[in-house]
Amino acid sequence: MSTDNQDSFIVEGKLALPYQYFAGETGSSFLISIRDEKKIKGLKCEKCDKVFVPPRSTCERCFSDISKNWVELKNSGTVTGFTVIRYEEPYQPVKPPYILAQIKLDGSDTPITHIIKGVPLSKMEVGLKVKAVFAKKSTSTIMDIDHFRPGGSKPKIELGYSYDELEVGMSASFTKTISETDVYLFAGISGDFNPMHMNEEFAKMTPFGTRIAHGALPQSLIAPVLGMKLPGLGTVALEITVRFKAPTYFGDTITATGEIIEKLEKKRWVRMSLNWTNQKDELVAEGFALVIPPTPLPEK
Repeated sequence: MSTDNQDSFIVEGKLALPYQYFAGETGSSFLISIRDEKKIKGLKCEKCDKVFVPPRSTCERCFSDISKNWVELKNSGTVTGFTVIRYEEPYQPVKPPYILAQIKLDGSDTPITHIIKGVPLSKMEVGLKVKAVFAKKSTSTIMDIDHFRPGGSKPKIELGYSYDELEVGMSASFTKTISETDVYLFAGISGDFNPMHMNEEFAKMTPFGTRIAHGALPQSLIAPVLGMKLPGLGTVALEITVRFKAPTYFGDTITATGEIIEKLEKKRWVRMSLNWTNQKDELVAEGFALVIPPTPLPEK
């Protein structure tokens, strides 16, 4: 403590000042539509013919009140700028490194800032077409859009990637429609003839009300991803963990996706996140894989 000044004294220390931001009426409507409807909306100025996202209640050009002029936008857009976040702070929604980008949604005249996944850091570029992926569990924040990822065709991966060639953010998918024939063939291979999968009259008495595919059948669709796409030919799977979230019905189209999330330098292994979704974009299963990437072939 110092008492050098006659009218005051100084105490050395730190003072915590917690604070919160409130979204307000306009911001709340924007977030609620994302949370409850899985829709991204903006506000349009009829005079200027401009759509603003994130929304603002007053047009920044003519200062008109546009607070009621809501319009629904597509969930797709184009990257207009980006940066790679490499430092770690407590408030970050994901662990670095990750891509933070400016995304101009289709139908909007202003960009929104959000996270890009499914793209190698070195391959990220302005002009990339992306699509919103909504969070499975709401936080009532902008993170109800979990991230954006490439909305067009993904990088073609034919040959196996070695450890040094792999980057965090690389992803690959495989899609297949599960037919009745697939279920019967899988029953013969696995020896699982549970009537829940084989007998429609029995299945009607179950909570599902109809036959469903074996849980391991859609799960097996990750095999062509790991073994033929990413990391690719020569990959050795050490561990795969899966949590089932929803049943797969006959006729469902399942997409299995794997994404590189961590490189283990000491052993030169790779950890991947896995997810399985159906044609309604519903999460069927999710999990993780630990794999050994293929070893590069010696040059001839």
